Amino acid sequence: MDFKLVENTKELGEAFIDRFILTWEEFQIEMKDFIAEMEKDNHPVDFAFYEQSLFWDRMGPKYPYVSMEEALAFLRGHSGPVLFMGETGEEGSWEGKRVVDFIAEADAHDLAAKIDQEWYDSYRLAMQDMYDPTAILPYDLYVFDRTMTWCVVFTHETTDWESELDDPMKAAESRVCIICTT
Repeated sequence: MDFKLVENTKELGEAFIDRFILTWEEFQIEMKDFIAEMEKDNHPVDFAFYEQSLFWDRMGPKYPYVSMEEALAFLRGHSGPVLFMGETGEEGSWEGKRVVDFIAEADAHDLAAKIDQEWYDSYRLAMQDMYDPTAILPYDLYVFDRTMTWCVVFTHETTDWESELDDPMKAAESRVCIICTT
């Protein structure tokens, strides 16, 4: 996959957060049912909880979860360069070096192929107690266009996590993804 790290990471990251991530105030309103359920189970949801949550946990209910197939089809429906990043503090690997808090650019179709390959290889290799030393993508991946009119999220979660030990490939097929459009 041909990609390049972008220069204005800080500005693009802030713009991404402003566009797709709920503020603490918005989160309290949009996620009031979730907050009430958590507090009922004696798990308070305060600002510290919010700050430690993953970006996709703070996107709110207006962006529905979709299958990995749908997310990859959405990404493949775009041509040309797209931007991608991981969570704050999450690593990627390029040219044999680990990079943190990066934003990179790649061709949409090439990135879709890499996402597909790495995700399934990670499950296949885990079945053999191995890992892929050529993996470069972070566990949670946010792909978006420069104008930030859309974003597709590939999370590390699966909807069929119970099968991860018994049938890892079935779990791999149930990767939780999100498509955000305006």
